[in-house]
Amino acid sequence: MKKKLYVLFCILFLVNNTVVFAKQETPNQDFINKQMDQAKKNANQPFLDQLKMRSLEHNDVVNIKIENNSGLRRVFSINDGYQERVLRKVVYWLNNSVKVNGTIEGALDNPSNKLTLKMANGEVITIEPAYTCVVDNKRQTCTAKEGELIVSENRQNVRLKSQSLYDWLMVGWREELDGPTKEELLEEALFTRYLYHLGPSYSEFFMCPKIKIEPINGDPRRHIIYASALNYSGHHGGDFDKLTFSVRDSNLSGLEVTNVKIKKHISGEESEKQCRTFD
Repeated sequence: MKKKLYVLFCILFLVNNTVVFAKQETPNQDFINKQMDQAKKNANQPFLDQLKMRSLEHNDVVNIKIENNSGLRRVFSINDGYQERVLRKVVYWLNNSVKVNGTIEGALDNPSNKLTLKMANGEVITIEPAYTCVVDNKRQTCTAKEGELIVSENRQNVRLKSQSLYDWLMVGWREELDGPTKEELLEEALFTRYLYHLGPSYSEFFMCPKIKIEPINGDPRRHIIYASALNYSGHHGGDFDKLTFSVRDSNLSGLEVTNVKIKKHISGEESEKQCRTFD
């Protein structure tokens, strides 16, 4: 009987201590909530703070809409491969803009051009030309300030200088194509032709192809081609790998592929540079 009681006592002791240890090892719920709130705060960092840190990502933008006071309007979406490049371009210009100190005058009711960014976190950002206004005989005259823009988020404004974005906002957006140019199609066709000679193990390296062609010793029948591209799988998360190779192309001796290299896990800056078609 005493033996049974002893065994029962040991079982109860073990169960009790297991519960105690489990409670000690379980993270405090307040701590978990604080961690979740911090992660959410980081994910929803205000646009102007990201702009200040030059940390804007084109993937944070769902679409951009641009319209002028004549009624012309266009929308560029992250879900369209060619329109995505427009988003990349606008975000690049914003990250490389310069803040302008001084008084920010009120926005016009009907600006000549207006750009609206719809962000993935629900924010709506507006970008307009900056104006200098003067009043003469009770009549206000406003003139666009060359190269300067007003960026607005939740009634907060910041004045920036970016000649490239300013020019695009005033004129360039109307000239954006809905698909690739003839030059881009030719570059893609040539890259695919040369990639074929590397074999099937390199078949996924077709993102953002770039080709540079130089004649060999001035002979138009012989060329050396420098080619590069990113792997497609990197588009779905993780880091990109970059393929580079060169080709001696001659209608006298055929093709000779040389210097085939793959650079693993390139930086975000390098992948952006590979895909960028603007300065």
